[in-house]
Amino acid sequence: MKTILFPTDFLAQSPLTADYLRMMAKAYDAKIIVLHVYQPVVADATLPTFNDPGVGTVAAMDLETISQQHLTDMVEQLRAQGLDAVGEWRVGSIEDEIVDAAKLYNPDLLITHRTPATGFFDRLVGSAATDVARQASCPVLFIGQKEERGSAHIGTVAYVLQQGITQQIVTDQTKPIIDAFDAHLTVITPEQIDETHPDLFVVQRKETGFLGGLMGTDPTEKLLSSAQVPVLVFHELK
Repeated sequence: MKTILFPTDFLAQSPLTADYLRMMAKAYDAKIIVLHVYQPVVADATLPTFNDPGVGTVAAMDLETISQQHLTDMVEQLRAQGLDAVGEWRVGSIEDEIVDAAKLYNPDLLITHRTPATGFFDRLVGSAATDVARQASCPVLFIGQKEERGSAHIGTVAYVLQQGITQQIVTDQTKPIIDAFDAHLTVITPEQIDETHPDLFVVQRKETGFLGGLMGTDPTEKLLSSAQVPVLVFHELK
């Protein structure tokens, strides 16, 4: 593993997610690309002064500058901790820009997290993080919502075995993690997810359609929506 892509929105960033980022980067001596996607606000120019932009326009410019500074600060903090880090600042749709960056840089791992969903619609549709976990072509380490959890740790790994998954696939997808953290591997069926409590779930995403996710029969969708520990999602090679 040589490159980790880390999208962040700063305000909702989980300290635990940052812990996993540092842990993975140190374990693999990987370069970190910190990505922030800025979504422009619609400026309110209803009260402009003579030859000046409206107050809303100025505020939007300030937010843009602040987001760029946050990115610079985070990269400098990671470098101060002995990590190889660079920053990338983009403007546009969060999901689209993250997926595009993943295609451009072809990272070995993308780390993202989900912010708490407050309503049924939020839980049904998911957040930008879950969208990225579904769409990005590279492996995605998805950090869920569990709070009051200790520091990042991977001592036990559970691989969710599905139809068509061979022993070689299991080995290829888990050996780097097992070796890096001297972790114990358990292979489980999708039906055993609820009764299994590892430090990390590993699953290969398969296309099951909207109903598969809605009805809870898709193990990847189940884990992304409810897992209380990190989930490492691989994607089928096409």
